[in-house]
Amino acid sequence: MNPWEILVKMLKEQGVEMVFGLGDSYLNMLAEEAGLLAVNVRHESAAPFMAMAYSRLSGNIGICSASAGPGTANLIPGVLEAYSGCAPLVIPCHSAAISTSGRGEFQECDQVALMEPVTKWSARIPRAELLPWYLKRSFTRALNGVPGPVYLDLPHDVMGDGPLEVNSAEQGIESSSPEYPEKFTRVEKQRIAADSTSVEQVFSALSRAERPVVVFGNGAVLSRAFNESRQFVEEFELPFLTTPGGRGIISEDHPLALGVSGRYRTEPAKNYYQSADLLLTVGSKNEAFQTGHWQHFPERASFIQLDINPEALGRNWQPDLALIGDVKTVLQQLLDQLNLQEKSREQQQQSEIKEKRAGLRKELEEQKDKFRKKIFSESKTSLGLLAREIIPVANQVFGSETILVNENGSQDIWSYFYPYYQVESRLGCLPVAEQTCMGMGIVGAIAARLTCPERPVLCIAGDGAFQMYLQEMATAVQYNAGCTWLVLNNQGLGWIRAKQQRAGFSTYSTDFSFQPDLTAAAESFGCLGFKVTEMDQLRPALTSALEANAEGQPVLIDCEIEYNPDMSHLDDGRWWEG
Repeated sequence: MNPWEILVKMLKEQGVEMVFGLGDSYLNMLAEEAGLLAVNVRHESAAPFMAMAYSRLSGNIGICSASAGPGTANLIPGVLEAYSGCAPLVIPCHSAAISTSGRGEFQECDQVALMEPVTKWSARIPRAELLPWYLKRSFTRALNGVPGPVYLDLPHDVMGDGPLEVNSAEQGIESSSPEYPEKFTRVEKQRIAADSTSVEQVFSALSRAERPVVVFGNGAVLSRAFNESRQFVEEFELPFLTTPGGRGIISEDHPLALGVSGRYRTEPAKNYYQSADLLLTVGSKNEAFQTGHWQHFPERASFIQLDINPEALGRNWQPDLALIGDVKTVLQQLLDQLNLQEKSREQQQQSEIKEKRAGLRKELEEQKDKFRKKIFSESKTSLGLLAREIIPVANQVFGSETILVNENGSQDIWSYFYPYYQVESRLGCLPVAEQTCMGMGIVGAIAARLTCPERPVLCIAGDGAFQMYLQEMATAVQYNAGCTWLVLNNQGLGWIRAKQQRAGFSTYSTDFSFQPDLTAAAESFGCLGFKVTEMDQLRPALTSALEANAEGQPVLIDCEIEYNPDMSHLDDGRWWEG
């Protein structure tokens, strides 16, 4: 059997439904014949972002591929983002022949070395008969432990020309091989439980705390700990925040929800969080933006850290207690411990704990109500459309089942900022990772719609990020991916421009002195385009967008917003002041 055919067959056996790449990738050429959807993008750099989106929403491994040399090099930004976001990807790419290495073969490049800094594992397949072993090993490493991207280098003299092969006699794998696809079994995620003594210690600490707080990170979503997380906060009466990557683990309309941690923290969240006597982080790296550059630590709190990676312990804050294991599994262990306690002589103590914390719901609801009234009654301070007015309307029109696809840029000071946008559904947010590579949201929205065609998909982006990947509107149209891009257009790169202005520096480098007509560009690609300059135009445009999306047509809504967005609400003084 041809090695490329084996590759595609094993991907299908692993449960992969779609692959992403430029159409010159041999994998994409062969995928359709095998019953996989080959999403052929307009630029290779879009492929890993789309694979990330597919992986997060499906729970499966994301697959992207590229041709040798510059094609593979174009994947690097997206693979870096996947590495930062712990997204399980497998990236098989064609490369120059081993036999002519160093002699200047066409598009020769050390692709293994190129990928090493941004992957969990970067390896070259030395012989065709080893392909099944390497591929299965890639699935195992991508999914398990801390998930992440894996790169597989496929040399020409090992793999051949695949669909372009004239004579494939030199390549092939005998069906007697123990790794032959017919003998392949799907690789599953292995869930690791925490040490039972540690579970008991953490349970005891949770039981004693009077004002505990939990922060759910990206790891909770990757673990698919949706039911366990909700039951955990409800059974223990635990107010909670999420990092941007943890949004969608529990609905933000939950009585115990306090929105997003770090720079996007609201007044009610700050007031309660800083008064906490116990902080538990669940599947979070506790990186800079998630923690206000590590300044957001409750002064009198003890700290418990739950992470699948033992090397993550104490990376930023030193824990008093630690739980090492898979989030879904460990939360269930804590719930089981609660059930055991309730059947024992300590049942009365547990009832007292619940009674003591029952008042927290009322306290939080009063604070959140007061905050909502305050922000939604704020008077307009500038001419033109305001981002903080646009985003709540989009949230209302698109509804609770929408997948919000975040994009990097100054607009995210509102789309991440609960309750301007409130994520209420499971997997209702597709965030960029900590590298915040611009463009991921633009193309991630396409993959989100292809992965979840029954759900509305809304990407809120700035004009800077949108122009980096606007060519992929053609991809969305080609595959009937009915998503909406809500572009908050302030004629430049808003984040850095705001810092330039604050420092008294010229903004010529971040102002767009010429701006294309984005709606005309959208229509030229086959999308529906709306230009919004007044608030009374917004709701009709959003409603029309939803209707068009339902028919498979992508939509761009170009909103001309204020030049100088208000960033005074950000709770991240070090970054903003620095």
